Amino acid sequence: MTERQCLLLTGADWFSQLALVSTVLVQLGYRVTQFGSATEAISRFDPNRFEIVVIDLHPVDMNGLEVLRKLKSHSPDTPVIVLVGKASDVVQALHYGANAYLLNSIADETVIKHTVTQIIKIRSLSKQNHAYRTSLAACTRDTAWDIESLQRDYQAGKLLQQRLLPRTPYRYPVGIEVAYQILPSLYLSGDFIDYGLFGKRFVAFYLVDVSGHGVTSALVAALIKQSIIYSLRARPLFCQPDALEGDLLNTLKMINRELLSAPLQKHASMFAGVIDSHTQQLYYTVAGQLPMPALITATGAEWLPGRGRPLGLFHEGDWEVRRCQLSPNWQLVACSDGVLELLSGDLLHREAQLLDLIGSSRGELNGLCSALKIGDASMLVDDISILTLCQSHAS
Repeated sequence: MTERQCLLLTGADWFSQLALVSTVLVQLGYRVTQFGSATEAISRFDPNRFEIVVIDLHPVDMNGLEVLRKLKSHSPDTPVIVLVGKASDVVQALHYGANAYLLNSIADETVIKHTVTQIIKIRSLSKQNHAYRTSLAACTRDTAWDIESLQRDYQAGKLLQQRLLPRTPYRYPVGIEVAYQILPSLYLSGDFIDYGLFGKRFVAFYLVDVSGHGVTSALVAALIKQSIIYSLRARPLFCQPDALEGDLLNTLKMINRELLSAPLQKHASMFAGVIDSHTQQLYYTVAGQLPMPALITATGAEWLPGRGRPLGLFHEGDWEVRRCQLSPNWQLVACSDGVLELLSGDLLHREAQLLDLIGSSRGELNGLCSALKIGDASMLVDDISILTLCQSHAS
């Protein structure tokens, strides 16, 4: 029987926590190979040899997120557990493909054993799923009708999803114009956008990006839309100035509960806001949004500040509602993180490039799409969505 092995990358601190993790892995029947150098660990990593990888997010010779990215690029199916020092690191680690995390401050053998055991189960199920998919592909390789039927189903699903989306562009009588572009990496998209006019004064909107892509992510996006519609039927929302902040926060909390209660292992990032057309004030909140929304004024484009954990991961998300006074001729742009995949460089460089493109296009949707060369992208790594809002003037 082949010996089960685990790769363990240590960092500059937290040796006791790493030692405890190593002990648990040995108890579970793994041979632990430990590296103190991230460079060596990456060069020695072999997915056929190591079933599980555990890395300290702060190794001595390389950025831990870069290590995670390289390991996942080499072997997306190998489960990786990261040791993090603070909760804010969790969002970035999950974004880069981590399957689980352990807080360095929690030296509890039971917690560690539970986390590792769950990852082992997921790894086993993933192998079974891969075997099933391989077997299914072999059985249906010569069955053209089944493939065509599946394609028809996807096409039907795509048409239905498009019917759920609002009209674009759309100009509201209160002097606000909204437009968007959504490009799925597959037939169906996990990105979704919606907006509406409330109380003849307030334009509410949101952009949500469900993790992953394909059918399940698209269904979760539809679930979020349906949950919001149900809330609107239950009581009036986004109609009173003094209730806008509470309405936004309660909407995020409601969606968070829905995702946590659904056994789909899906989370979502979200940007939601309301514009008061009378006072020209923007109320907004973010939940794990990357990149942040950008506001364009006469002085140029800048990222809006804000913080908040993604939906569907934590029971409490430290979400907040911020206000922003909009200047004349304002433009607002929000993008899903799939847009960053169209740019080169590290994350900070990509965000800087995107902000420059938003500023040079003045937030105009077609101009921004052209600058990003979206039409030239033959295969998308991730779903792409862009939402633009602007002050419109009567023609």
